[in-house]
Amino acid sequence: MDKPIRIPRSLSVKAGSVLKGFLNKIPQERLGCHPETGFADIQSHPFFRTIDWELLLGRQITPPYKPPVKCETDLEHFDPTFTTEPVCLTPDDPKLIGKIDQSEFEGFEYVNPLLMSQEDCV
Repeated sequence: MDKPIRIPRSLSVKAGSVLKGFLNKIPQERLGCHPETGFADIQSHPFFRTIDWELLLGRQITPPYKPPVKCETDLEHFDPTFTTEPVCLTPDDPKLIGKIDQSEFEGFEYVNPLLMSQEDCV
């Protein structure tokens, strides 16, 4: 949160640039967060410039890799480090939540996309 982002040298300049844009600590400067040009900024970024967005939205582009999935709960393609972790649910007791230091989340915003109307989507 406090240190500059280090982009591995193995990534292309375009990939590094898009990651820095998405992970910008200043929300107003973050790639895709401008209220009027957000999505257009993403579309015009050099990393995404070769994508035909109309074909993508129409699901007419074949993905470069589609892993074979046996069922909707198939976790074969996820590292066991993550799939074997114990589930830790967010506490829902208001007294307990009140005791948690929330300063780390200052300035953070999140809206569940499933709760957004089509007009709200970027």
